[in-house]
Amino acid sequence: MDLSQVLSDVIESVMGAIYVSDNFSPEGVEAFFDAILKPFFDRHITLKTLSHHPTKILFELFQSRGCQEFEIDKSTDPEKPGLAICDGM
Repeated sequence: MDLSQVLSDVIESVMGAIYVSDNFSPEGVEAFFDAILKPFFDRHITLKTLSHHPTKILFELFQSRGCQEFEIDKSTDPEKPGLAICDGM
């Protein structure tokens, strides 16, 4: 299980707990979203960030820094996370 899955499970659990503790009323969950999640989304998620795949953005970043030959190694071993290796960096 990767970190993004763990994080989404935690947020889902917190929001579910708030919903149940508020007797299945959405107000608490909406307040949590507005106070915690919405500022993050407003700051980091835009139409521009949604329009490009993250790998494409990483490739463009490498190329803009002079790296023309690189590879991304995705590891399934949690002790050895994936690496991006560049010849010029």
